[in-house]
Amino acid sequence: MTTDAHPESGLRKATLTDQDLVETSWDHCRVHALAVTDDEGPPEDPTLDYREDDDLDPTAPSALQLRLDLDYIVRRVDPGPMRDIRFWVAPATLIFHSVWDIVGGLHSVCLPFELKNLRQEAPSQSGEPCWHLEGRNLDLRFQASSYTLYLRQPPRYGPRVLRMAERGGIGFDPKPFA
Repeated sequence: MTTDAHPESGLRKATLTDQDLVETSWDHCRVHALAVTDDEGPPEDPTLDYREDDDLDPTAPSALQLRLDLDYIVRRVDPGPMRDIRFWVAPATLIFHSVWDIVGGLHSVCLPFELKNLRQEAPSQSGEPCWHLEGRNLDLRFQASSYTLYLRQPPRYGPRVLRMAERGGIGFDPKPFA
């Protein structure tokens, strides 16, 4: 028997993966920040001679990650006619692993980004998954081995966009609340 991570909102688990794609809705999720990161970094042993240009191996998997800080809408609550629609929303970190071949556009830096859909497209010639992340003011296509969505706080009931103070500012922390 599994227990829900947040029964009041209907959230079953605080960490979702590409295996949950069919059950996951991305519509109207506000993106507060995005980053492409390389978590490999220099070797921890200070005695090793480290040169970045020596570290390039075209056959090695990419160490790049595409990270998005977003307000993930767990559930939409429609109270009926003439009432405001409310949402269960949680600040979340979406991380695509082993990313490469990013193409597309960010169409505005003045207006907020908002997700509309994330879908997996036909695999590349190498057999790796291809992803299409689309929304208002963004349209990105890329290859990535997988993704993980971490809900960093329990969902809150209210409007679909959280205030910075409520969500703890911008964050890319890969730690779920439960």
